[in-house]
Amino acid sequence: MIRCLLVDDEPLAHTVLESHLEKLNDVQKVGNCFDATSAISFLSEHEVDVVFLDIQMPDLTGIELLQTLNHVPLVVFVTAYSEFALESYEFAAVDYLLKPVRYARFLKAMEKVRERLGKNEKPANNVQKDAFLSIQDAGVLHRVNLKDITYIQSWGNYVRIFYNKQMKLDRRTLSDLENELDKFGFIRVHKSYIVNVNYVQKMDGNKLIGESFELPIGESYKQQTKAVLSQT
Repeated sequence: MIRCLLVDDEPLAHTVLESHLEKLNDVQKVGNCFDATSAISFLSEHEVDVVFLDIQMPDLTGIELLQTLNHVPLVVFVTAYSEFALESYEFAAVDYLLKPVRYARFLKAMEKVRERLGKNEKPANNVQKDAFLSIQDAGVLHRVNLKDITYIQSWGNYVRIFYNKQMKLDRRTLSDLENELDKFGFIRVHKSYIVNVNYVQKMDGNKLIGESFELPIGESYKQQTKAVLSQT
């Protein structure tokens, strides 16, 4: 069992991570700390495998907290600010998650934690290797493997789903699909686009480029897109 400590001054951040942790059967939350001082005390008295640690906290930052420790457990930084990523590598951080933490990114972080701990067995309720999306196009039902979908575009009251050099229309919203697909490696990069990160070759300014597409990146999605792509 992987013992996890959550350290963040924002209660909502605890709630999000707890929800993600509850979906896995090989991890155990051993504590919640809402400031660095209580985290230092907790770590002096308890065995912890990994700390999910906020960087910007009052009194002591997450970085300063780690500098006080004689023994530093595995660390996954969790922050709203992507500019701290380089500083975090001083502590050989396992991963760097940008708030709000999506379940798909959390799963990738946990895989890295397992690798560091030598516990590579995947929990039974982890993401399936093969998952499918049912598409109703012109009265015909198509069952498409998610791994084949490159990106999805909002199209009025429909979405356009691109896969295997094909395109199908389906009557549903992009927001519905965003919630459904975020744990399978898809991210929202624009108010009109969701993309499968496995098909992204590079990020060039405000554009995402793949072999078969060039998509715009919305300004409000830019930091999160950059953070996700830097870890894939």
